[in-house]
Amino acid sequence: MNNFKPSILTLSLLAAGLSFGGIAFAAEDATEQNATSSATQGSVENSAQEQQPEVIQVRGFRGSVIKSLNTKRYSDTVVDAISADDIGGLPDVSIADSLTRLPGVTSVRIDGQSSELNIRGLSGGFVFSTLNGREQVSSAGGRSVQFDQFPSELIEQAQVYKSQKASLIEGGVAGSIELKTASALDNEEDSVFRFSSHGNWNEAAADNEDSDSIGHRITLSYQKKLFDDTFGVSAGYARMFQPTVSSRFVNYKFEDSREDKNVEDFSTIYDGAPEKIFVSNGFEINERGGEDTRDAFVLGLNWEPRDDLRFSGDVFYSDFDSQKWDRGLRVSGLANITDPGASLQLTNPTLVGNVLTGGTFTRDPDGTAVAPPFANSQRSMNVQTQADDNSTVSSVFSWGLKGEWDVNDRLTMTVDVAHSEAEENYKDRVLRLAMFEDSSAATPVIEDDIVLNYQLNGVDLPSVSFNQDFTDLNKMMVTSTESYPHIEDNSSDAFRADFKYELDNDYVSSVEFGVRISKREFELQRGRFLYGTDDFNMRNGQYISYSVDDEGNPIETARFAPFALNADLATVTAIGGDLSSMPGFLAVNNDVILDAWIPGVDRTAIRRWDHSWTMSQNNVVEEDVQAYYFQANLDMEVGGLPFTGNIGMRVVETDQKSTGLLNVGEGNGDGTLDDRGVAAIKNDWMLGTEGVKYTDYLPSLNLNFSLSDTDQLRFAYAKVMSRPDMDKMASSGNFRFDQKDDGNFINLDSNTSPFLRPFYANQVDISYEHYLADGEGAFVFAIWNKDIKNFIEDSVENNFDFVAAGIELPTLPTDADGNEVIFKNGTYSHINNNPDAGYIRGVELAYTQTFAFLPGAWSGLGVNLNFSYTESEITELSNVPGEKGKEAPLKGLSPRVYSATLFYDYEETFSTRISARHRASYRSEQVAIGNSEEAYFEDETILSAQVSYNFTENLQGVLSVDNLTDEANVSFFGDRNQTGTIQYFGRTVYFGINYKL
Repeated sequence: MNNFKPSILTLSLLAAGLSFGGIAFAAEDATEQNATSSATQGSVENSAQEQQPEVIQVRGFRGSVIKSLNTKRYSDTVVDAISADDIGGLPDVSIADSLTRLPGVTSVRIDGQSSELNIRGLSGGFVFSTLNGREQVSSAGGRSVQFDQFPSELIEQAQVYKSQKASLIEGGVAGSIELKTASALDNEEDSVFRFSSHGNWNEAAADNEDSDSIGHRITLSYQKKLFDDTFGVSAGYARMFQPTVSSRFVNYKFEDSREDKNVEDFSTIYDGAPEKIFVSNGFEINERGGEDTRDAFVLGLNWEPRDDLRFSGDVFYSDFDSQKWDRGLRVSGLANITDPGASLQLTNPTLVGNVLTGGTFTRDPDGTAVAPPFANSQRSMNVQTQADDNSTVSSVFSWGLKGEWDVNDRLTMTVDVAHSEAEENYKDRVLRLAMFEDSSAATPVIEDDIVLNYQLNGVDLPSVSFNQDFTDLNKMMVTSTESYPHIEDNSSDAFRADFKYELDNDYVSSVEFGVRISKREFELQRGRFLYGTDDFNMRNGQYISYSVDDEGNPIETARFAPFALNADLATVTAIGGDLSSMPGFLAVNNDVILDAWIPGVDRTAIRRWDHSWTMSQNNVVEEDVQAYYFQANLDMEVGGLPFTGNIGMRVVETDQKSTGLLNVGEGNGDGTLDDRGVAAIKNDWMLGTEGVKYTDYLPSLNLNFSLSDTDQLRFAYAKVMSRPDMDKMASSGNFRFDQKDDGNFINLDSNTSPFLRPFYANQVDISYEHYLADGEGAFVFAIWNKDIKNFIEDSVENNFDFVAAGIELPTLPTDADGNEVIFKNGTYSHINNNPDAGYIRGVELAYTQTFAFLPGAWSGLGVNLNFSYTESEITELSNVPGEKGKEAPLKGLSPRVYSATLFYDYEETFSTRISARHRASYRSEQVAIGNSEEAYFEDETILSAQVSYNFTENLQGVLSVDNLTDEANVSFFGDRNQTGTIQYFGRTVYFGINYKL
């Protein structure tokens, strides 16, 4: 017998059938309905008013604060919210900035802007996000939504659910964020038109070669009720053009001098030195400049042909073009002082314990080393000028259709069809310059006379100087152009049907049940383009390739000439602000340079088997989910006190799989061709699909005791889950055969897996809420605990017995005589679920007060304070240099987070506020040389301020400043003496008008 499993398309057609059926039913019964509606309307409204709790209405920013408190007060879960005026006010560039003012919510700054959100110490991958109740996908491969895609001006309300109920979509261990767009039928007015025009200026961007000095934001929105208030249209457009800049010093990680070097005792190289030292291999001094352009649209339609029939549809689209150029100097190879054979000398060293924090580094001090591009050249210390394109183009598109039908006085049915998709193209294009002795020579030779004086200063800026001028057009030449694009596509289709049945008893007011079916897909595409030699040698001036004749003499086989610059093609520049003491460099127009240097060369990045990662990292990950739930809504009295809440169960069936290339051993492949039409030399790859199915049972309980008219006590329990990031579920498993002096080893790298299971938590929330009289504010105290299971972690196991573990080995390599080479057990690097984890728990305090009781003008004062403390026994194996392999706290966990806003409103004419948000030190990743390196980030406090004045009832002027103190983003490698990243984003000033009609 065949099993019937309806597809998304089938269910969409069923939903459309329900809609048209409802419309036909509405038209057929319209006469009767109109005849009876007048008689019943009054009684219905009176009944509704009796059931609705009193809600205090206040206008302006103060009104939005009270509205948010009302949302929290009357919710059936533990929730925090922000509302329209609060969201729409500057300096909130995106909804992420607004949400960071809620308890326990923090953000990760990317190029100075809030993007990823963390909740209660857990990173964005554990945060589930919806728009109008529908799942939103990320423009990147993770679960974390890029909230800078969502303009605050187009969002009506945002809620952070910290407890789960069965009717909510699963996925948020940290919490769920629900964004809501406007509905015209909810307005008191028949029509509303809003227009805003704002400029912005960043003092650091004004001096950057790649940034304009002035940006702008324009917003248009219109809402209209039609046909006797039965049809509503809401439309909005928001454009942002914003110059951005980050000036930064990026130090590379510190490593043991004896790792992968030819020395066991450093003191044998330098008299009086310790046996081992930790050395950073180099650093970058650069300025990332560019411009962010975001165009976002929202459209909402609402139709209520009858009191018992409602339809809605909405569309959201956001296109985000982030142009980013990294320009500056990159120094590498400093760790070569630990190699006895390197032509690099260290003098005047400074040590803090066993950590080298500075000194004088001299390349080829005796002038005997061979310099590039000649054969057998040494490049012990390399200095390159960066001109890298790190731009990203991304977009998000979502739509949804919903129909609600009150089947009778007790039963309501809701059907919803949704689609969400996102695309992202991270360009990652590299252009590098190097210094030569004479750029006009027939065969230019790399300048070997380079002396670096370098001194770190902990979490403060270091001092850096050279004996050479890297703005000298007679010496600087373009040596390398490369690109490594990351192209990602994400999509989700979902159908859900929900039913609610009202009961008539003293305990359960109603029951809810329903089903949701979804299909999510993620695809990653990689490629590579490089002009010149077949490796990174071109960057360092090795533009000639050699082979060896029978007598061992080098023979030139290929030559790729570097490109000489002139005053028309380069601009002398330097970093301003706090890094103004750093050396200067040349800035170039990349496209002009490439068109002049390599005209006619196809610069398309392609997949190539000689760089097999470009083939193996291309994956398609699919996730099919069916979820069913039942929920009983409680409404009773206990001891004469009102007692409400809900209890339910959600059952989730998941089928996940990945399709990609699998390493199946030499000679066992399927002959897959790369973009050149070439097959793998060893024919050891095959296209395959693998995955896993599983079922989860997620109970939930939310209880609310009304202790008095102003006090309530909440208790919530739920089992929650967060699925792995989509890119973490890709197929992988690359065997590597290493032949070394001490033996031959077989290793396996499997850092992603389609067999990963979700991250689970049993969580408990208890909160006490006291609401002040006359709606003047509230005090909230909450404690919570998450018992974590099935934590996802990266593991490295040495001397791993693959055969005993049941891992089938590929065909082993053979020697020149055709005999199979004997290999020892090597390293197994893999990602897996750790069934034992531990707890994350914390305390949250929130206090909001409007001082309406104060006399005269003082009555406009108000304050909003939030504090959270989080601790966890869960640890991860650290990759921070110096503590690698040791236990470390969770990534993204800041033990203390607070936000504070002091605001003042005067007679609905003048308003001002100043806000601060702070997060304590945490472990995360800094980006250097295109790779992520784990580090600890220093505490940071971001200040913003705003003032507005209403010239008329319709016209308002606004002035605000974000990042008021130009707070630096600072990281360090375990010890604050081991500098990581120090970067500044500048303060941004916003100014403009808001108009409402």
